[in-house]
Amino acid sequence: MNQDLEDLSRTDVYLIDQILKGRIVPGSRLIDVGCGGGRNLPWFLRNGFDVTALDPNPEAFVVLEEELRCRGLELPASRRVLGFVESADLPAQSFDVVLSNAVLHFARGHAHFRSMLDATWRLVAPGGLFFARLTSSVGIEPGIRPLGDGRFWLPDDSERYLVTERALLGETERLGAELMDPIKSTVVQSLRTMTTWVMRRPHPG
Repeated sequence: MNQDLEDLSRTDVYLIDQILKGRIVPGSRLIDVGCGGGRNLPWFLRNGFDVTALDPNPEAFVVLEEELRCRGLELPASRRVLGFVESADLPAQSFDVVLSNAVLHFARGHAHFRSMLDATWRLVAPGGLFFARLTSSVGIEPGIRPLGDGRFWLPDDSERYLVTERALLGETERLGAELMDPIKSTVVQSLRTMTTWVMRRPHPG
């Protein structure tokens, strides 16, 4: 397997879909909000993207650095931002692509979700793309148990903040965003649902 395919094989398949649609192009300024170990980043680093990684956990950057080193890649320290997106000292509307992969469902409640979302959306440049994957209640409603303030117990024995399709459509409208694809949800063996939400910030005027 060549290196490019190997990098792609570790990338979220729904993110690959956006690449294939030509919405994420080399040279773009890209930030991975809540990057974790950075599994989605190697392909972007190898293909000419201006990459920034943000995570509140310093251990994430240790894992990321080792992962990249093993692939002959590196991310400068100046492009690693330690902290939560809500308090990150980053210029508004400064990224062409903003990734939020498996992050928003860790919200502590409705207000925290809105705070996380607004802080993430703030980073999207005019014409830029917002890509999120997060847990939702779609298709698993009978098996979840409410814990209050938007959080639920899931059949996989985890606790998550869950959204609905209607809520995401409402947030899209509130943000003045353009929905790029129909909201898509994947039910994982009736245990949890991962929903893909892709928006673009319109150019002014």
